[in-house]
Amino acid sequence: MKRSKKLGFGILSLAFVALFASGCTANFCTNKEKSKIAYAFEPGVSEYVLDGTDYNTDSIIYSEKLFGDEAPITLIVRGTLNDDTSVKEYKLLNKSKNSVVSASQLNGVISSAKSSAISTPNLKYFVEFDKKVLNRVVSAYNAEHADNVIDLKDPNLNISVLDSALKDYGYVKFYGGNDTFGSYRAINSELRNELGYVECASIDFQNYYISTMSSLVEQYRSSITVYSQFEYGNYNGQQIKLEGVTWKQAWGKGGHLIEGLIVYPVAWLIDTFAFMFAGGKGASVEAVQAQYLTGVPQILSILVVTVIVRLFIFLCTFRSTLAQKKMSELQPELAKIQQKYPNSNTDRNQKQRLAEEQMRLYKKHKVNPLSQLLVLIIQFPVFIGVWGAMTGSAVLSTGTFLDLDLSSSIWQTLKIGPKAHPGWWTALVLILLMSVAQFFAMKVPQWIQKAKAKNVAKLGKNPAQKQQNRTANIVSYVMLIMIIVMGFTLPAAMGVYWFVGAIVSLIQTVFTSVIFAGNKKNK
Repeated sequence: MKRSKKLGFGILSLAFVALFASGCTANFCTNKEKSKIAYAFEPGVSEYVLDGTDYNTDSIIYSEKLFGDEAPITLIVRGTLNDDTSVKEYKLLNKSKNSVVSASQLNGVISSAKSSAISTPNLKYFVEFDKKVLNRVVSAYNAEHADNVIDLKDPNLNISVLDSALKDYGYVKFYGGNDTFGSYRAINSELRNELGYVECASIDFQNYYISTMSSLVEQYRSSITVYSQFEYGNYNGQQIKLEGVTWKQAWGKGGHLIEGLIVYPVAWLIDTFAFMFAGGKGASVEAVQAQYLTGVPQILSILVVTVIVRLFIFLCTFRSTLAQKKMSELQPELAKIQQKYPNSNTDRNQKQRLAEEQMRLYKKHKVNPLSQLLVLIIQFPVFIGVWGAMTGSAVLSTGTFLDLDLSSSIWQTLKIGPKAHPGWWTALVLILLMSVAQFFAMKVPQWIQKAKAKNVAKLGKNPAQKQQNRTANIVSYVMLIMIIVMGFTLPAAMGVYWFVGAIVSLIQTVFTSVIFAGNKKNK
């Protein structure tokens, strides 16, 4: 195989491994949390209003007084009908009381099911479904609020309390028996017995609905948090409360060592520092929540955590880094050896003698040419772990910094355009800063070495060394391109991490150069 083909194959393999490994960390979301996310996107078709409430009466296609005329609550549905006498062909509209709750998700499921020749249920089915969900929500709320229970038949019912209960306990529409969609299946089974199969969702529609909602929910992984008292995320414009994750639980996630060893500790650091920068223990829940929405505590947390992670890598690989610097200092002597064997690329004997002399030189100066592998062995799993932590951190999915959502990819923001997304310019500046910083982090060590080894250029040219230098440059630029591409596709928080990491790397380069120069001078 030609050298160019080997290089191309190596680059493709490296890219494949990086892309594969970046998705191998476990999803920390519990089934209950997945149900909360599902409810945020699909809370049902019904809106509940009290007698005497002033509300918008436009586009109401269904209205029903719950529990008889004496009860204070009315169920309404907003939408449009293709036929005034039919509730089979309809399109749902947003609920007027909370504009962030959209009917587009359910409309999309119904439309896709029809295009797949799957029979869809009529409006009455969805209304009856919502009634059962309402009863389950009230039961779940009352079980935890015995001193302030909700009575749907109470003329003095506080609608804001009911709205709060629906927001906090609406997940019971889906969650049951430790299954994300256990309750959804159970309610469907009840309705088939009560209404009959003709009125209800078919098994095909039920399975299609669950499959579609599962695909949506699995896209969201930001659930690692230490503080369960706050609301996190941006799910259809809403935030939800998550269960706190412990380190012990992290070790059992997916059976992967990396979750307990790297992902959780890094996510814990991000969450802890963000909490501190948002006010810490001395601040109220509301004050901390308000700070999270600004995105400032999250950015400061990423800065601190990036420095900590980079210092950890630096300390673990310091000796290897110094060994690499020492090898760089040996380049003039290596070049002299290579001049003695100009045909080592094609002559097997010359290649063997070249290798023997190089090894004697390494042994003389106590340098291990394989020590640089230690850097890669440590850096690669740390990169995967940090990616998993940035993706899984709940606090990073909360709020925006200069209108940029840190949990969204830079590419997702840029493709929307500057007019449609106010964070477009922030995303553009971030990717440019990250790219420039990574370029200098890669080139500065090379420039320093080139400045120290000017006398090497006076020696005759060696084809083998020239090819090695060319290969090293190609690999360096390919790695740079890969980082920039991943900076586009991975969460924006990773872009911040890489930008700060590149700055730290530059500082480390200068530091190790000074240390090495000092050691050499002392000797």
